[in-house]
Amino acid sequence: MEASTTKVSSKGQVVIPANVRKAASLKKGEKILAIAIDDTVVLKKIVDKSFEETLKPVWKRVRQMGLSEEDIGALIEEARVQSSS
Repeated sequence: MEASTTKVSSKGQVVIPANVRKAASLKKGEKILAIAIDDTVVLKKIVDKSFEETLKPVWKRVRQMGLSEEDIGALIEEARVQSSS
């Protein structure tokens, strides 16, 4: 596992450090999925898999954190309400 710190720019942009990009085999132009769970942000490389297959490791981690699908649904709904305000 690789980890590094980075900063959020005034435009909300984040640079993924080179060592993390290399560890994830992330190349220029590839898409990533960004998920926010409270104060945790997860970036998941999108590969040629179904959306469900892409999310399997994310859901595994969510369950390890003790969150249920209902908890995630509530967080998504909360985000929708906040974004429409």
